[in-house]
Amino acid sequence: MNRFSQTLALFTSCISLASSADEELWPLQKFQSSSIQTPIMNVTKMGQTEPGFLFLSPHDIIRKTGYPTIYSDDGQLVWQGPSGNYSALQPQMLNSEPVIAYWSGDLSSGFGFGGITIVNNSYDEIHRVTLDCKAENFVTIYDSMEFASCIDIHESEITDKGTILVTAVNVTQADLSTIGGPKDGWIQDALVYEIDIKTNEILFRWSAYEHIDQVPLRDVRAPLMGSGSNKTDPYGYPHLNSIHKYGDSYLVSSRYMCSLFFIASNGSVTWHLHGLTGGDFELGVGASFCYQHDAHFKSQSDDRVTISLHNNENSDFTDKTSLTTGIVLDVELHGSKQVTLKSRMWDAAEPVYARSQGSYQSLGNGHVLQQHGATPKIEEYNENGTIVMRARFGYDETMQTYRTYRYPWVGRPATKPNVTACLDRESGNSAVYVSWNGATDVESWKVYSGTVVKQTAVRNGFETTILVDGPTSGDSVVVEAVGGVGNGVRSESATVGPC
Repeated sequence: MNRFSQTLALFTSCISLASSADEELWPLQKFQSSSIQTPIMNVTKMGQTEPGFLFLSPHDIIRKTGYPTIYSDDGQLVWQGPSGNYSALQPQMLNSEPVIAYWSGDLSSGFGFGGITIVNNSYDEIHRVTLDCKAENFVTIYDSMEFASCIDIHESEITDKGTILVTAVNVTQADLSTIGGPKDGWIQDALVYEIDIKTNEILFRWSAYEHIDQVPLRDVRAPLMGSGSNKTDPYGYPHLNSIHKYGDSYLVSSRYMCSLFFIASNGSVTWHLHGLTGGDFELGVGASFCYQHDAHFKSQSDDRVTISLHNNENSDFTDKTSLTTGIVLDVELHGSKQVTLKSRMWDAAEPVYARSQGSYQSLGNGHVLQQHGATPKIEEYNENGTIVMRARFGYDETMQTYRTYRYPWVGRPATKPNVTACLDRESGNSAVYVSWNGATDVESWKVYSGTVVKQTAVRNGFETTILVDGPTSGDSVVVEAVGGVGNGVRSESATVGPC
């Protein structure tokens, strides 16, 4: 039995499963003081990791539930938001203040219709960014359903100008005869928007289909497989999955075209890097990629860019036998136009073959955080490319998250700590359970019975259990936070009941 199996066995011996009869269900943490249930985050560290919490939005495919969440990298839950459909969750800065942005809304197959919620470090919504479907003349796959907002699931990047970059999918009629489809076919035209967060004003719009001469159908690697003949099953052209702004231009990743496009502010494509053919460039040894996610510039100059990305190399329509890696490429913009592989990283002991989603985040000190989407595994590598952390939060194909980020965070929940208490008649002690969803820096807890401090205990994870000698059934207890930004905040009174 390996270390992961041993640890999981320990967890499952003391934490109930949602359904013991179904072995495909990943075990959940449950708590006495809160109704929250969250996937166990199984963490193994082999070295020093960078500071910060882990931000992700686990979606349980079998239980059909998902939440925006924060974990500490010892596997403890820090915060869980409300249940729903979530994607593109990432912690960022807005007007010099830390925020979390995430998409929520209605899901379709590979895209969605919704808006971007931005919450502050008290987890209060401060902005809801939307895209008016009717004003933008959107067509969806649904005849009888209208949406309040048509932002897609794939991006929520905040710029230093107080704007946000998002994707959208508009079902559009198109000639598919050049790739073996109908002349009067239908596609998922992918759009890029830059929107002012405060006003919802659209500052930039770009459509792939409106630039089909530079974003050609022939470069799409997704087979038709019968799609494209009607608007309820449009062909997946070109499936954009990340946008990042550099100066006045935009780096856009197209998963199904295995391509990166650098788009000028006037909408023209400045250059095109195709992961299999090179596009405008020459691919060096090992520099190919396909079905990629989360492309960023690590550095940029007039002559060269260095690009990082999560290289899936698998999809729903491939045999899923290609190794998923994180890669860094040097791209010469002039002269030789050579693309050179600078680094490639993967977990040789536990390799991944991810069919969708994923992220690559450059951390401090040369560290990298990589997450594998449909394969619910997180990895951190040090500056030498050596893996220093593995984390699992589900079984393959049953749990997933679009991306994961590591980020510093101080949570200031506007709520009070949650407390429940019960009397163990055999020992005569009361067990007090306390948690505070979203609090990050509580040092310890004080338990009061009346005005008397009955016990002080060091905070121990999301929920701390404190054994107290004194209060009996029917008595009341109050718990007070010690340390951190919530120092002195008290819970409501909890009555001691039977255990």
